[in-house]
Amino acid sequence: MKMQPFRIGVASVLAAGLIVAGSGAALQKAEAATVNTSVAYKVTASDTMYKIAAKYGVSLSTLIAANPSIANPNVIWPGMTVKVPVRTTTGTGTGSTTNTGTSTSSTDKSTYATQVVTLVNKARANAGLGALTPDSLLNKVAIDKAKDMYANNYFDHNSPTYGSPFDMMRAYGVKYSYAGENIAKGQRTPAEVMNAWMNSPGHKANILSKNFKKIGVAYYNGEWVQEFTS
Repeated sequence: MKMQPFRIGVASVLAAGLIVAGSGAALQKAEAATVNTSVAYKVTASDTMYKIAAKYGVSLSTLIAANPSIANPNVIWPGMTVKVPVRTTTGTGTGSTTNTGTSTSSTDKSTYATQVVTLVNKARANAGLGALTPDSLLNKVAIDKAKDMYANNYFDHNSPTYGSPFDMMRAYGVKYSYAGENIAKGQRTPAEVMNAWMNSPGHKANILSKNFKKIGVAYYNGEWVQEFTS
């Protein structure tokens, strides 16, 4: 069955979920968060609009929309000023968290995947479902997909390098009856990306699917990937 797109959302941070059962598949993309202010960024020689967006944790489309005076977003030069939206998102604790583009330590980043798995299994427990088992091969698929999205400047389930998520899984030796993928871009913490996914029906369906038993998670330079199989 051909994959069919569905779109919902309200603002700036990207996320997408794909599920497949047997030969059928469905694709969903969603957006969540709020843009409320901006900062002025001076372009350096190595910058692209995508790199600036990733640095500040906003989507490329949001960054481009905030700079209508830039006629061609593919052509920017050192010294020019780019307006970067700074978003405020609702957190999982009390109040809200404001992201201002500050960097995250490498120690924190190294634990992001583990934290996401913990949050996934907490959500499943709350729904009366069994925990997913972290799988080293799915983790490898996830990190290579995240790196590929970053290196090749795209946000999609279909990779120019690996093909569909299911092509990629098979190429890596993953065997499955059911498989799925969630991707996201720009969220700054595991809590934030899980909040975005759980507030989107397509992503939530993957996370809470009774069909899935294993999970692989990766975070790389603003790119988030979850892989699921049975």
